[in-house]
Amino acid sequence: MIHTIKEINERNDILPNHTLGYQIFDTCYTITKAMESALVFLTGQEEFQPNFRNSTGSILAAMVGAGGSSLSVAASRILGLYYMPQVGYTSSCSILSDKFQFPSYLRVIPSDKIQSEAMVNLIKHFGWVWVGAIAADDDYGKYGVKTFKEKMETANLCVAFSETIPKIYSNEKMQKAVDAVKTSTARVIVLFTSDIDLSPFVLEMVHHNITDRTWIASEAWITSALIAKPEYFPYFGGTIGFAIPRTIIPGLKEFLYDIHPSKDPNDVLTIEFWQTAFNCTWPNSSVPYNVDHRVNMTGKEDRLYDMSDQLCTGEEKLEDLKNTYLDVSQLRTTNNVKQAVYAIAYALDGLSRCQEGHGPYDPNNTCAYIPTFEFWQLMYYMKGIKFKTHDGKWIVLDENGDVLHGHYDILNWQLDDNGEISFVTVGKFNFRATKFELFIPNNSSIFWNTESSRVSCIDILSYVTLYTFKDTNEM
Repeated sequence: MIHTIKEINERNDILPNHTLGYQIFDTCYTITKAMESALVFLTGQEEFQPNFRNSTGSILAAMVGAGGSSLSVAASRILGLYYMPQVGYTSSCSILSDKFQFPSYLRVIPSDKIQSEAMVNLIKHFGWVWVGAIAADDDYGKYGVKTFKEKMETANLCVAFSETIPKIYSNEKMQKAVDAVKTSTARVIVLFTSDIDLSPFVLEMVHHNITDRTWIASEAWITSALIAKPEYFPYFGGTIGFAIPRTIIPGLKEFLYDIHPSKDPNDVLTIEFWQTAFNCTWPNSSVPYNVDHRVNMTGKEDRLYDMSDQLCTGEEKLEDLKNTYLDVSQLRTTNNVKQAVYAIAYALDGLSRCQEGHGPYDPNNTCAYIPTFEFWQLMYYMKGIKFKTHDGKWIVLDENGDVLHGHYDILNWQLDDNGEISFVTVGKFNFRATKFELFIPNNSSIFWNTESSRVSCIDILSYVTLYTFKDTNEM
């Protein structure tokens, strides 16, 4: 996000004579923190009374996030009261399309109605008729599986069982989900959950040695480094599912390598990152560790202390980190963040170019101006947003703030020559309004973890998906 804001500020064709700024709040992946952050964001202080200025005194324009459907739902119920534009990059829950409940929410990720349609098309393609479903116990999982089951019923396909994974660990509830998998004759199972919520369930599958299953993954975990570990491959190898399209973001890797806490002593985010990554304390800094993310940052399983008696020298090297920080090979959600920021920038740019007497507001076709505009005035431009991305694709939002057209990559988990899990693209699911096309070439090399799935693939190799569309004109 910071890289994108810097990029926009350096351009002359978008928002000339205006500079974008930012404030970042950590929701800690909890609903309460998401709501607290929304209130603080509106007030700009620790007082929960709206004044629409942040702590720097700058005028608020919009919010990017949050990083999960339940978090976005919670934040949007507050932000929507003031009609403040909120652009999601990973929250795909279908309920967020309801403009009565979420009037100012928009997103650059497809709704789960599209993903559920994609899953059912995939199931039809491979001739599976008896499928299980497991969801996280939150808005993302519940609404996702609800929509999936409705579309399965419409397609005259059967859902063998439907269970939930508890967000707060409960052995009784977890074992109920495990028993459903163990006892059901269904060998194909849809998992509608985030990687964080899925992790305890994965450990249960390993503990009970449950193999011979084909897992259909939602976009929230199909490329997760937390789940895609070689030791889990005997249980989850051959997973097939849908992913946000991957792209290359010019300049991002160089930007990541250039980060250093010595460049700005007030850059709390970078200092916290540096301390957490290298297990040291930055001199003369009172910034605490983010211990919740320490395991992911260091790759170690043990919990570390809040502070370290080892001082950072500044000579630590980012390239020595054994984590995903510098991995720019799977820029999927990252690209969505970029497009969410650009959506706001293009809307502000449209507002700034309004000519008095030719504006969209009554009476007298008036205009709004930076910095005195109101949220509802910016929302006028947000709703009609349409722009071309850096990689030549178009972002177009419909009246519900949803992406009008696009595609998912269809990925398959396979082992590479180094024994690591590789996300192999085996097909694509295109969508445009209510038209859909599943495309899996006959020569796709798909790894299956079950004998039953392997047979199904051979039997329907020449199956042609119904209700397809072809359109070579992007926009």
